[in-house]
Amino acid sequence: MSSALQIDSTCLRTLQNDASHKLTRRSIEAFYTILENNSENRAMLNRLDVPFLNSEETLIIPGENAAQISRFSNVPLYPLFANGELGLNDPVHRQLLSTFIQSVLPKARTSGEYCAFIAPGNDPHSPLNRLTAQLISLQGFTPFATTITLAAGLSALPAAARFSGYVVYLGHSHSEIGLVHQSRVVARHSVPFGCEWMDEQLAHAWKLFKTDGAGNQLPDSKQAKQKRLSPQISLSPYLSHHSVVTSWYESLLDSLLDEFASQLAAIQTYIATLERLPVACLGDLAQTAGFNELLSQNLVNHKISFNQNEVNLVPDEQSVITRGTLVVAAMEEEAATRAA
Repeated sequence: MSSALQIDSTCLRTLQNDASHKLTRRSIEAFYTILENNSENRAMLNRLDVPFLNSEETLIIPGENAAQISRFSNVPLYPLFANGELGLNDPVHRQLLSTFIQSVLPKARTSGEYCAFIAPGNDPHSPLNRLTAQLISLQGFTPFATTITLAAGLSALPAAARFSGYVVYLGHSHSEIGLVHQSRVVARHSVPFGCEWMDEQLAHAWKLFKTDGAGNQLPDSKQAKQKRLSPQISLSPYLSHHSVVTSWYESLLDSLLDEFASQLAAIQTYIATLERLPVACLGDLAQTAGFNELLSQNLVNHKISFNQNEVNLVPDEQSVITRGTLVVAAMEEEAATRAA
């Protein structure tokens, strides 16, 4: 049985394929809230059948129950990953990550089964990835770190093109672009900017703020996102004037494409042998109207050769990425079996 674990800034998802080829999906939201450890709160949580963790003088409620308890008790809701990062020096955060993984990834039926995984951030060799690999190993699996570029490429690029093309992912806490050729990543570049960063910049630009419990003014990213996705906003380069949204998108695309174009230039002899390949776009920021046209223009400006008739927005991105991650696990497991 092969397994896939995708961890993003807001949710953990698994997809498992058993011996009879039955797929099982599980997920848990990557949030938690904290209550004072007293008999009243304990009684309430037990009455509601809400699981919790003990930490000194506090009770920690993880997952989907956290949002409800946060609203009911008027206490803050915390993300496990802030800006795509886990507080690795915080034992509570490490314990929460372990709890989340155990809740969606049951023990392996056979020791050594492969589990491909993707963790937040843009570095597959980060300390977070190493910790995640250790926690997956404790569940009895052989962990294998992969990337969104490869997972999305295997799942979203057409088989007719031999799973070859460009993957552009604009996610919550990071973005990346990669060239996949025949199920292999040839070039890839990522940056620590995503919709979390974008909507914060737009909130400042549009002067959209909210007040927290302490009376401090904070950028209202949620309201900025709603405005960014409204029908009045378009990124199309064919409009008579560009909006402030377009300017921030171009800044993000420049940070992605400058280095990526340099990588392609270094292997230009190889690139010249390829046909014009399709482009698969994923992520929250790719949902804004006119994104495909803006991306195409920027690819042309950076002299990246691609099929301009096949720049496609991939729906249900999370299912696509998780499914591709499962394909990676199956490929690695098969390769290990053949080698043995």
